[in-house]
Amino acid sequence: MSVDRLLAQHCRILANVDAVELFAAGPPPAQGDTMIDKRWAFTRDLLFHFARMESTVYGPMMRDRREHARQSAALASVETAALMAEYREQVARWQAAHPAEHWDTYRRGLARLMRRIRTRLEAEAVEIIPLLPVQSDGSREGPTPESYAAEAWEIREALFSGIKLPA
Repeated sequence: MSVDRLLAQHCRILANVDAVELFAAGPPPAQGDTMIDKRWAFTRDLLFHFARMESTVYGPMMRDRREHARQSAALASVETAALMAEYREQVARWQAAHPAEHWDTYRRGLARLMRRIRTRLEAEAVEIIPLLPVQSDGSREGPTPESYAAEAWEIREALFSGIKLPA
């Protein structure tokens, strides 16, 4: 993945994070507003970004000839997986209950999650991007086992059809 494309994705996701933070700073949404389209757009961009990072950056970098690059990619992959687990828990927790019913709790959880997303993107910019392009060690192993694309579609199905995600 090109550095320019990666940074453009960061900018788009950070703009989305800004919008979520602005939303959470305001009054609770009306009871009839499920925010499904907005939640799905955010989820799609975020999880597809991390899926691309796993397949085109972290996986190949885990076979980089530079030890520090392999270690950085492995750590980034683990931290991304932890963030995505927290993201999934947030979606599952607020899938049934309307956020307005517990607005302060919802907005605090959302703010914490947005901080984690910012931290993860900053770590990519500082710890991963400077290591690009990958300097392959010549091995031909496949990508990492993480695939957030499938997770994104599962969350989408849950958002639009009301299927309850396990926490």
